[in-house]
Amino acid sequence: MGETIATTPRLSVRGLAGILVNWLRSDLFLGTASGPVGRRKVLLAVAGVVAAAAISLSRTVGPGSLNTIWIEDAKFLLNGALNQSFWQTMTTPISSYYQLPARVLTQIAVEFPLSWAPGVMAAFAALQYAMYGLVAYIASGPHLRSPWLRLLIAAPACAIPLAYTQVNNDLVTVQFFGLYGAFWTLLWIPGTRAGRILSPVVMLTVSWTAVLSVVFAPLVAARLIADRSRNSWCVAIVWATGVLLQFSQTLLGKSHHLSYGYNGPFFVLRNYLTRVMPRALFGERSLGGAGADYRGYYAPLHILNVAAHHALMIGAWVVVLVIIGLAAARFTDPNWTLAAVAAAYSLAIFGDEVIVNTPVIQPRYVVAPAMLLYTALVALMRPRQEGTSHVSAALRWLPAAGFTALLLVAVTLNFRVTNGRTTSPAWTSVAAAASKTCAMPGVTAYSFVHEWWFVTIPCSKVG
Repeated sequence: MGETIATTPRLSVRGLAGILVNWLRSDLFLGTASGPVGRRKVLLAVAGVVAAAAISLSRTVGPGSLNTIWIEDAKFLLNGALNQSFWQTMTTPISSYYQLPARVLTQIAVEFPLSWAPGVMAAFAALQYAMYGLVAYIASGPHLRSPWLRLLIAAPACAIPLAYTQVNNDLVTVQFFGLYGAFWTLLWIPGTRAGRILSPVVMLTVSWTAVLSVVFAPLVAARLIADRSRNSWCVAIVWATGVLLQFSQTLLGKSHHLSYGYNGPFFVLRNYLTRVMPRALFGERSLGGAGADYRGYYAPLHILNVAAHHALMIGAWVVVLVIIGLAAARFTDPNWTLAAVAAAYSLAIFGDEVIVNTPVIQPRYVVAPAMLLYTALVALMRPRQEGTSHVSAALRWLPAAGFTALLLVAVTLNFRVTNGRTTSPAWTSVAAAASKTCAMPGVTAYSFVHEWWFVTIPCSKVG
């Protein structure tokens, strides 16, 4: 009688594909609650968005966000809307990229009285910040379970403790918060009609604005593998058309971004460890500032104590390592999949932003990576509740509570900063000067100039 040789079953390609699909569906792309959205939830969502936008708008000192205009919002958006046709503005790129959502919102803003236009634009920007935070709150429900943890990753969208030197409720830089919103939009499997309508809209505001959204290609593909619903295809198509639009100038040979040269992987990793992580956890002021001004030029750090500065950077790494250690020791109930994907995209987006750039790390490039770092850490700090006593369960909330306190301190210390917007003249005074000048015979326009941005105001627009 011959011996029977045991063989180990080999997985086929189809079997491996099935394992991948099941993993994506069970661990990464999780459906949110289905059923009708009640009036109470709608009112809470609206109230939350309005409150978050108000908090963001209140951060600007001086005349305030509602009474100032600055940088590209002035030079490109408002100036274009006042002096060009709608089609001209929509087909005019900004730094080789199209900003279609921002252009549309600016066209709406100029339909208001001239003195209101910058305030309406700022309000639109702040509402978008809040919208991305709301999407993070909704989509993270199946991953984080606790409303408090979901709020912890959503709230920084309106009060992040960094980059306010460059990202200050202006429409052109909304894209850097939008990258965070796009991440959660791709993970979000809406269970309601409202969600299925909102998710493509959110993706549109990002991909039709930011060329950086190309980084989500793997996540878009994974989403379609896990879920081939009409909603997934709609989100994917909106993403793809936006990416194609943003690359159109490059494809036509009209983009000059490649002339800046390339930064290597070591440059990206070093600056992620020394810029992104410490500033995300302790805020910019504690680390001596942003390292660049609102113009994008290098700005020296204000370091009073070099040893303390280095201690803060090392402290940020220690905080991350301790959280990972607690998760590995199962003191918490970590969501490893969400933590790994969020951390990978935190680093990937930062690399996408600085891989072709000047040596100066722009503060706005830290926004999305920082918020995804928060997501990764919160996913690891999810409290373990099953099989524990009430006292033990309460103790397991300590990591999340400590992280919340740390973030609150950073937000408080960096809530208001001085930048080009805070030092700009009040727009009401600009509108008054335009009205006075246009009252003179033969005058057809008034030119507002502050630093390097400007707005030419036709007298026909002065009411």
